[in-house]
Amino acid sequence: MNNTSQCIFDISHVLRTLRDTMEFALPNQVKNEIYDQRKAILNTVLDPKSFLGKFVSDNEEKLKDFKTKYQEFLDDIYSETSTICTKTPEGTVRVDHAQNIKIYQDIVYLSETIRDIMYSHVAFAKSKNQTEEAVMKHVDNDEKFDRIIKDFLLIQEYQKSFMEFQKVMSESQGKPTPQSNFIVQNELNVLASMIRFNREHCHSLSNEVWDSLDHTVELVLSCEGRRERRDNKSFPELFQNLIKEVGEKVNKFGPEYNETYQRTLKDMLDTIKANQENNKDKEAQA
Repeated sequence: MNNTSQCIFDISHVLRTLRDTMEFALPNQVKNEIYDQRKAILNTVLDPKSFLGKFVSDNEEKLKDFKTKYQEFLDDIYSETSTICTKTPEGTVRVDHAQNIKIYQDIVYLSETIRDIMYSHVAFAKSKNQTEEAVMKHVDNDEKFDRIIKDFLLIQEYQKSFMEFQKVMSESQGKPTPQSNFIVQNELNVLASMIRFNREHCHSLSNEVWDSLDHTVELVLSCEGRRERRDNKSFPELFQNLIKEVGEKVNKFGPEYNETYQRTLKDMLDTIKANQENNKDKEAQA
């Protein structure tokens, strides 16, 4: 594996860990050691000793806003003062699920900047004829899985907020209330923006990915009253059908992504090991 490919994979590994942070928004029990492992990897983004950290440092003027927001993200989730995630003596992480949307916001927007950095290195590799098929395949699989898993989680969070909004409006006989306005402004609008952002920044050429992203935006438009419901189906049925559709894509793209991830990781570790052995040989001959 050449140096450029190693850089691309290194960034994709950070993106994987950042994406895994969304697990905190789920009702899963995450062990303290997993939390610590993720924290260590994500801290390298601002560490000039790491490849990505050096890139961020070298482009500090352009990435000044990103650095500030990324540090805030680390403080929000991966710090002793976090109000979202807290390690417990029982060995698992306690999560304040009232802040799930904050978790998603951090991941969706910050990961896109890092993804742009990865694609700039992909473009460099192409311009220098340094692309390697296995790494490019992994980048493609990472893109498909990333878009779909975010879409899957965001639309479920949107559904929860939308159903709560409908309940509040029903209780007020269709009249807006401070509670309904809060749900619209602080939950539905925020989630809808993330759903659209995820679609707008998709690099994949896969029709399977685009179809699901389009169907999700279509349902959001219907919830906003800007598009009629397809086949006049009820909202619960529309959400159920969409979540089933996107969930099937998660089950398809997830294993494909993991297969190329493991293979590419092995290639990189083999390369590092070979380089170390070559260096030892050179030192012995000196």
